[in-house]
Amino acid sequence: MGEIKEKAEYCLNCKTKPCTKGCPLENNIPEFIAEVKQGDIKKAYQILSKTTVLQPICGLICPHMSQCQGNCVRRFKGEPTSIGEMEAYIGRKAIEENIPFEEKKQNKNGKKVAVVGGGPAGLTCSAFLARKGYEVTIFEKHEKLRRHFISWHSRISFKS
Repeated sequence: MGEIKEKAEYCLNCKTKPCTKGCPLENNIPEFIAEVKQGDIKKAYQILSKTTVLQPICGLICPHMSQCQGNCVRRFKGEPTSIGEMEAYIGRKAIEENIPFEEKKQNKNGKKVAVVGGGPAGLTCSAFLARKGYEVTIFEKHEKLRRHFISWHSRISFKS
C-alpha cells in the first residue's frame, strides 16, 4: 500500500481533471486518487465502480499514455501520475478483500437481454444492464468467467 499511496501523492488533483477528460469511461480519477491518498481503497473502488466494472483489467490493458496519463499535466515536466497502476491495484484489492459494489439497486424491469461474448465489452455491457434492472444472459464458449464475475452481479447468468 505504501508504494501506491506514494504514487497517489504525486497527483496534483487538478480542478479541470484533464485525466478524466482523456479517459473513454470518464472515470473520476482525481476523486479515486484522493481516496487512495487517504488509504481508503474501498471508497476508491466504489468511485471507480460508478463507471467501470473491470478495474483490474483496465488498469493493466488500457493504453494509459494515450488516454488518462497522456492528459496528465505532470507529463509536461516529468512523468505523468501512474493512474493505470493505481486502478489495477484497487481492482486487485477489491477482489482479494471481496469488496462489494455499493450501488442503488433498481427493481427488475421484467426485460431480458442476451449478450454474446464474455470478453471485456460483453461483461461491462452486462453489468451496466443488470444495474438498470435487466435480466442478462451472457452466451460464452468458455466457462471460466462464471467464477469471477457471477458473484458481482446476481442478475447475470451464463450459458456455454
